[in-house]
Amino acid sequence: RKSIILLFPILSTTTTTTSRSMTSTSALNAATNNSNKCLVYGTGGIVQTSVSTAPQQIPSNHILVQVHAVGLNPVDAKHKIGDKFPSFLNSFSQRLVKGLTIGFEFSGTVAGTNDNDNDNDYKIGDEVFGSMPPLSGTLSEYIVAPNHQVCRKPSTLSFAEAACVPLVGLTAVQALQPYAASGSTSIAIVGASGGAGHMALQVAKELGFTTRIAICSTANMAFCTSLGATHVIDYTRNQVVADLAEHVGGGSVDIILDCVTSVEARDAKHGYSQKLLPLCNTKYIRLGGPTIGWFYAGCERLLHIPCFWGKDKLFWIRFPKSSDELALLAKWCSGKGGLKPHISTPSIDFSAEAVQQAFDAILGRHVKGKLVVEIIKTADDPAVVAG
Repeated sequence: RKSIILLFPILSTTTTTTSRSMTSTSALNAATNNSNKCLVYGTGGIVQTSVSTAPQQIPSNHILVQVHAVGLNPVDAKHKIGDKFPSFLNSFSQRLVKGLTIGFEFSGTVAGTNDNDNDNDYKIGDEVFGSMPPLSGTLSEYIVAPNHQVCRKPSTLSFAEAACVPLVGLTAVQALQPYAASGSTSIAIVGASGGAGHMALQVAKELGFTTRIAICSTANMAFCTSLGATHVIDYTRNQVVADLAEHVGGGSVDIILDCVTSVEARDAKHGYSQKLLPLCNTKYIRLGGPTIGWFYAGCERLLHIPCFWGKDKLFWIRFPKSSDELALLAKWCSGKGGLKPHISTPSIDFSAEAVQQAFDAILGRHVKGKLVVEIIKTADDPAVVAG
């Protein structure tokens, strides 16, 4: 595990706590029953069940959360590291994550707080959603989450829906907000019906992009229109470049967010970045790419200086100190006709077999919206019924 931190030092800044700030809460043992089931990466990256002792201490500026639901993402199916390592190191990366709890995002209720945190805004029973540091995981009955990565859950969303927001929502806000603030008004989203794409389409509308072009399959065109796309391009017609040029009147689009391209052959074969970059006016943002690209993206995030030259860049999400951005997403979710994640199938059982099958579906590239695991099922939750 130390190798991950050595190879990607940027991750280590999110996982450190000070031991002297830790204290027990009086209700902790009663809340957790001293047992904590979680799903972890086993040998070869296969999902396994693990039962451990529940958290016994809560650091300062953290809360104990009883997890209700967890959103699943491609990075989970790719063993946390995704395509940040070259493919020939896959077996090595699987060994690095062996035993680590799966997941980045969650929703749940506050089950405990630090007795010495006088400034803590949370109390037991509060409904929250958020993310965990990369090496910590969320597919667990109980987690201890840093306050700066948590926000109150919007009442308009179920626990299942809220659990699907943090990773893709933060990706969209962090990737797009700087360009909206600087005057960009048009955007094209490649893979607009997937997890990141369908959320980015809605966030782009909230940020004020007036031209929102969705690139998706024939089956998902109506879906993207319902999410706020002003134009929809069917990539199965094999004339994405011509269609995009037509929609922008022969000119260019300010921002292109590419949620499809990666180093894997099935994604790279489309050649979107090479084909569409000439039609991009300001920035072509990719969510996947080669190891060297992730190195530059990591340096950019760590040093806060531009590390990509030209229009093309690879984006790396930031989890620390994201509570304000989560609050913004919660505000948008609470508005009339507001932002809402789409759950693709009925909720997934909290079992190793079910989550492994969900990973297979995600890697198959045809999930519309998000998949969610419900640890505590609610009978009237929309996720219990197919979306």
